[in-house]
Amino acid sequence: MNLKFVELFDLPIAVCNEEELIEYIVQRINNRQKTFAVSANASIMVRACENELYKAAVKSADLIFPDGSGVVWAIKKLYDEKAFRITGIDTMLKLCKLSPVYGWKVFLLGARQEVVEKAAKNLSQKYGAIICGYHHGYFNGPGPIEMINESKADIIFVGMGVPKQELWIKENFFKTTAVFAMGVGGSFDVIGEKKKRAPEWIQKAKLEWLYRFLQSPLEKKNVPGDVLKFLILVHKYRNLK
Repeated sequence: MNLKFVELFDLPIAVCNEEELIEYIVQRINNRQKTFAVSANASIMVRACENELYKAAVKSADLIFPDGSGVVWAIKKLYDEKAFRITGIDTMLKLCKLSPVYGWKVFLLGARQEVVEKAAKNLSQKYGAIICGYHHGYFNGPGPIEMINESKADIIFVGMGVPKQELWIKENFFKTTAVFAMGVGGSFDVIGEKKKRAPEWIQKAKLEWLYRFLQSPLEKKNVPGDVLKFLILVHKYRNLK
């Protein structure tokens, strides 16, 4: 199947619903097509506009989809297209649930050792994921490439935050035998029960970014500014169209 894309800040963003996205990813994994996916929120879009190295990493992705109500709003504002917010963590969980159906092996890379270990255990026990290995995100250089290849992973979820996770995937994904890689930010902290995800009513109010900021104000100190910068960028981009 093919997805529709629109251009936002010189980046192609998929316009689809969650079901279509998962079907597209499943098809690519089963066809053994290398796929680097980015779940784009306002912070990622702003960082890409401010940092050419990071933008090159995101632009090298095979799939960018809207993980953030701001990106969904921008697509509606600029193109009058109905986009859907599809979160990275939900995409990850759906693929983990499908891993035993298709026999995919999943490797987790990122967070602290005790957190990623707990996330691996929970994904296996609660979602039936075939976890073939995991490694913390505190390393220099390419990291555990040999370990990933020895695990025969099909999927790598990288939870090292922006911009590190996308830069790592761009530089190292093709050194692995895996066919799908995606940055998942702080998802291991949530799945590993270190942090709580925003309640559903906050998600529906489009304030999940604020909830994450209030949980970790030092770690997420740039988020409020990124939201404001994103609104300004959309306004400028609209005037240029």
